[in-house]
Amino acid sequence: MKSIQLATTITLLALTPSFGLANPLAEPDSTQKQAMSLAFNISDAFEYAAEKIEPSVVHITVRNSTRTKFRNPHASEGLGSGVIVDRRGYILTNNHVIEAGRYITVRLADGRELSARLVGTFPETDIAVLKIEADDIVAASFADSEAARVGQWVLAVGSPFGFEQTVTAGIISAKGRGSANLQLTQGRGQKLQEFIQTDAAINPGNSGGPLVDLHGNILGINTAIISRTGSNNGLGFAIPADIAKAVMEQIIETGRVERGWLGIDMVPLSPMHAHELGIEGGVVIKSVIGDSPAKEAGLVAGDIITTVGGRTTENIVRLSNAIMLTKPDEPVEIEFIRNTKPMSTTATVSNRDEEILVASRAIERGIELSQIGAKVLPRILERRRGRFQIETLPGFLVADIARGSPADRRGLEIGDFIFQINGQIFDSAREITQYIRELPPSEPIRIRFYRGTKPMYVDLIPQSN
Repeated sequence: MKSIQLATTITLLALTPSFGLANPLAEPDSTQKQAMSLAFNISDAFEYAAEKIEPSVVHITVRNSTRTKFRNPHASEGLGSGVIVDRRGYILTNNHVIEAGRYITVRLADGRELSARLVGTFPETDIAVLKIEADDIVAASFADSEAARVGQWVLAVGSPFGFEQTVTAGIISAKGRGSANLQLTQGRGQKLQEFIQTDAAINPGNSGGPLVDLHGNILGINTAIISRTGSNNGLGFAIPADIAKAVMEQIIETGRVERGWLGIDMVPLSPMHAHELGIEGGVVIKSVIGDSPAKEAGLVAGDIITTVGGRTTENIVRLSNAIMLTKPDEPVEIEFIRNTKPMSTTATVSNRDEEILVASRAIERGIELSQIGAKVLPRILERRRGRFQIETLPGFLVADIARGSPADRRGLEIGDFIFQINGQIFDSAREITQYIRELPPSEPIRIRFYRGTKPMYVDLIPQSN
């Protein structure tokens, strides 16, 4: 309400006679003095925030060559901005700012030009970390971007069109903007993740510079615009500080980013359903991958996840980032709704890159079902059940059969699609192996499968391992 009241007061102030040409020398009355005081207060706040952040903002030049003699001043491969975030010389910027060249030069607010070393990047969030060796540098502080409010005043600082230490002001227009094909301020498109939207002017060259609150603390890293002209149209986007900071810390500590993996397929919760539940939004679990952290935590299909680690998950992008920000092998609390009842659980997420590697290797090799003598690949079979209805059936594609095995003797073939064993559906080959192991010795099992479009079955006795 203060921001709205202030804007209204300033508008009225501009229309009062004491500020017009009719009586320019008249003394302001008490109402006008109050309006002037409010205007001066907001001006003081902007000045304070700008003075605090400007010593930490740097201008970045990226080139493919170190030659500078007789160099065309317009031959630079890339220009952008950055912000010093650590007194040891670490600088936060955008990946797309530095990816254009090999040699990076940083110019500080006091005019010093220094070579910068690339510490690491994480293109998925368009973050890069640089390092300079310098004394007497000023590091900026991070704000809590999760606590930022729509309508809050912000400043964007950087080098738009090469004009260094430029400050623009605006408000936070929206939070949690999801992945979209945005126009990066260097003139290229890229699919990114989650953003703070602002109407503070952001133009080419602002990329990598900070979006700050009126305390001069970093709320986000400016990265993209939506524009038909390539310049500011009042739609600027910044990577939230909590994401940028988490990515930066991992890059500094290990040189890479370890992303969490929960093991779920998900779909967005409809606004109508969210309204019925009295929540801002959420994400519905479509299915839980077998033997995943989600399954071990007791989550099931149909659960609606609302928070992960205290971070609200109003949409799929927010949930994906909340999982990504959770370090592998560390427990995280998950709040969810099951059948309209609020619940919570604790999950220990896995390393996403490792899970992807394991899955890709499993796909290449096939997963061994040694008790029946077949290698299988997890698959989803789609079957048309009507003119418009398509049914999906989870199961396992037979990739190889050992000669003389029970599967071979009973006539299973490569390409058969197994969807049921003894009337049960399984999420993973490991579950099948465990199930068969717990059966009495020499007890036959019935395997149902599709061969092409024809449903079939075989009964066989598993072999002991």
